[in-house]
Amino acid sequence: WHPRDPARRRPNSPSPEREMAAPAPQPVVAVVSCAVRPTDLDTTALPKALLPIAGQPLIKHCITQLMLGGVTHVVLVLGFHGQLIREMILPCEEFSNLTIDVVDLGDAWRAGFCPSLLAAQEAVKADEFLICTYDHVFDQGAVRQMVNAPTSASGTVVLADKTIPEDPELAAARNLLKVVGDESSVMGVEADKADANAVEAGLFKTTRAVFQVIKELSEQKPYFRFVEVLRELSGRGNLTAHVVPDLVWFPIETEAQLKKARQEATAGHGVFHAHPVSLAPGQARRFISSVSSDPEAIDRLPEGAGRVFTRKSGEEDTKVNICLVGLGRAGQFHLKSISMLTSKVRLRWVVDVDEGVLAKVTSTYDCKGTTNLDVPLADPEVEAVIIASTTFLHYEHIIRSLKAGKAVLAEKPISHDPTELKHVLDTALEKKLPFLAGYQRRCDKNFRDLKAQMVSGHIGGTRVIKCTSRDNPEPPLEYLRISGGIFHDMLCHDFDMIHYLTGQFPESVYSVGHTYNQAIADMDDVDTAVVTLQFASGLLATVDTSRIAAYGYDQRIEVFGDKGMCQAHNMSESSIMLATVDGYRTPRSEWSFPQRYPQAYLTELAEFVEMVRDWIQEEESTVMRHLMLEKVTTAAELSYRLKRPVRIDEVEGLRDKLPKH
Repeated sequence: WHPRDPARRRPNSPSPEREMAAPAPQPVVAVVSCAVRPTDLDTTALPKALLPIAGQPLIKHCITQLMLGGVTHVVLVLGFHGQLIREMILPCEEFSNLTIDVVDLGDAWRAGFCPSLLAAQEAVKADEFLICTYDHVFDQGAVRQMVNAPTSASGTVVLADKTIPEDPELAAARNLLKVVGDESSVMGVEADKADANAVEAGLFKTTRAVFQVIKELSEQKPYFRFVEVLRELSGRGNLTAHVVPDLVWFPIETEAQLKKARQEATAGHGVFHAHPVSLAPGQARRFISSVSSDPEAIDRLPEGAGRVFTRKSGEEDTKVNICLVGLGRAGQFHLKSISMLTSKVRLRWVVDVDEGVLAKVTSTYDCKGTTNLDVPLADPEVEAVIIASTTFLHYEHIIRSLKAGKAVLAEKPISHDPTELKHVLDTALEKKLPFLAGYQRRCDKNFRDLKAQMVSGHIGGTRVIKCTSRDNPEPPLEYLRISGGIFHDMLCHDFDMIHYLTGQFPESVYSVGHTYNQAIADMDDVDTAVVTLQFASGLLATVDTSRIAAYGYDQRIEVFGDKGMCQAHNMSESSIMLATVDGYRTPRSEWSFPQRYPQAYLTELAEFVEMVRDWIQEEESTVMRHLMLEKVTTAAELSYRLKRPVRIDEVEGLRDKLPKH
């Protein structure tokens, strides 16, 4: 696999200069195996390789330091959770100059590290190569020295640390070395610290002869550790040590070592922050989100059909204490909105699994942080919880917060399970708690004004609504895997918007779709779809959607009535139009939804805060609309899969036709 676009490669046209050029340098190969037996740090939901350190997966830190140390070709061996690891690593722009071959041994692989190396030997074409354990991170200087270390035809070089730390975990390890002589021959691989003077650091330079040693050992026993390979090599006189003075390396084998690595990363240690990013022109926009710089803007909420709340007479104007759950992409949007509402809201707690991110946010926003949601839920000062966690955790976090008596603003989806969805809505209504699901387009000033034009009667009775909803950039595959699919992730917004504009639900839905990205097709999903909705009133509506639009984020609505027509256009990067002899040039659409909807997110939070301060709910029909919208969305997916129109009243009887999301 190679991430660089062939269209951007230099043409390989013959020329005299090319024919006379020196041969290309041989690739520097490293074998990195994640196909090990599960450890105490692995869970069924998240393999150790993806544990976050400074906001990046552990395996990404490992590969980055190898690349910076001179490695040009990685053979990545995967086992348990291999697909998830692959999708986290392969799309990375940081690795655009690195060739990565994947050997996927499947989720059922339990044979261990050494057999995984044997299984990968066909992918290793080089005579010399590095072997790296994925849960060790090295300084790039140490990697560079190992790349240049000499080896014999049958020899192996082990990276060694002669300064054995007074670390009881390292002292008790079995991979201790006795290194002697000027050539640093390894005379023994010891189990007793008293006989050792160095520790093996998990990075090796070897030759293809190591595969024969592993094969011989595998014929003697079903399972063995790599330390036994080292002992065999040492006994044959084929193991030498490369000692790097002041070696910087981080093994991540225990909770204590993980905690230490995260502390070092938070302190700015270069091993965890040397991530070169080479972005294409304009690509950096996807990481930027701008919010109105006017702190009073939120007090001038758009007029029209939005929710309006009135302050109770004589009530003290106090701040609302909020807990934010999840500090990923959605959480960052809420943090920016909170920073614009400091006169109305106080961020009291943040919750996230990444302790490094927690430390940074708590320091920046002067709030408390924890990895345990139960802690802020037990805080009587917390009035409201914003749920911005990973999609599949939404239901659990929402229901726990509601049962704790907290108001909740939750990113969608509430749940992909209709039973869980109903449980949340019933709980919010029964406990009379403010509850809001994050369909931020209802708070967009343009769509609110569009509805106001419809309500005014200027275009007469509504006959046709056309929605265009094209995302940009295409979301990462690791997100798409857990998104619920294009119908439940994207089109649900459009179905909610049609309901917002008309107050109507359709009677039947018909969908067609196609997949241009094979990786999305492999998920049994589509990346392009058109949906037609028919209503009892005679209203017709269409939505065309795509996971990507090359020209920017594209969300437009046209409403056609018997007296006229009204359109809501895209937001542009600027209002400048250039006219020259070559014609007219207009700016592009905003890059993505963070740029399109910053004010909508701000308005959404401000209105939620007002709900909490007055302790009121939306109308019951507005809360319960989510049940019907889930049916509409499910009908759209069923229609695509069954290749026929689907009536809403058919949905319950057809749910078994759907794949598990």
